[in-house]
Amino acid sequence: MTELDEQLQPPTFSVLIGLVSTEDGSRILETLEALRKQEGGHTYEVIIGDRRNDGISQKIKKIYPEAKLLSFPSHASLPELRTASLDCAKGRYIIVTEDHCVPSGNWLDSIAQAFCKAPPGTAAVGGCVENGVHDTTLDWATFFCEYGHFLAPVTEGASMVLPGMNVAYDRSIFRNLDRSQLTGGFWETTVHPILLNAGRPLFSTSSVKVFHCKKFSFSLFARQRFIYSRYYGGRRFGRGQLTQRIIAIAATPILPALLFYRLVKQIRVKNRLRSELRSALPILAIFVIIWAWGELVGYALGPGDALARIE
Repeated sequence: MTELDEQLQPPTFSVLIGLVSTEDGSRILETLEALRKQEGGHTYEVIIGDRRNDGISQKIKKIYPEAKLLSFPSHASLPELRTASLDCAKGRYIIVTEDHCVPSGNWLDSIAQAFCKAPPGTAAVGGCVENGVHDTTLDWATFFCEYGHFLAPVTEGASMVLPGMNVAYDRSIFRNLDRSQLTGGFWETTVHPILLNAGRPLFSTSSVKVFHCKKFSFSLFARQRFIYSRYYGGRRFGRGQLTQRIIAIAATPILPALLFYRLVKQIRVKNRLRSELRSALPILAIFVIIWAWGELVGYALGPGDALARIE
């Protein structure tokens, strides 16, 4: 095969990233650098849905010209950015990650191997998330609150849950999906249930690893936790489920304790980072109260514009 033939061949992977971070926004440069240094020689393309359109965008164009930037208004949601990026993708596998996630050196190779190990018909593979920013107790608290469930080790094999920012899809699964299913919410909540109901398994392995590297301020994470929780609560029940909404509102006072218990339990069963968890408990307690308040507002008033404000 000539060099021209290789250039005309579609890449193995299309990596979709939404450029949305309002703090620590330069982390995406680390993501792109890590992709350049991947082991295994796999071909890939990077497509970035950019609602920032700022100095970081210009740096990407200058330093990483292989990345394709698609410009969007600031109110475009992450699912909309990902769907538009998907429209441009040519890869056999569609990878979704975020602008603050730095992949391990064998990330693409581990995804390729995971698809080989997975059962026939597997729709998607996903992996674990490690903390890449841990200077302060707040760093650990934000990590545990957001990604504690996906701390290694994760399930090896068939799974009902994959991390929405460390997941790769067989391209074929998008053929029969309506656009509203792609833009209406995060794919782990809108698309994954459809795949499972259709008998397309999801495959999980700790070998597929990314590092969460966003350094949040307390105020930004608190806002984002509230916004995401309102989005979740607002879309949890349909218009004909008023009774269920009322029950959920009435049960909200016990939600912080339940959320706190689940967070602590899911980290303790990993048998790792126990001292880091203990130091983060006071901040986690605040975050779960904000989490519960966000869900309450969502149950009562709906999601509002929460989806477009999530980063």
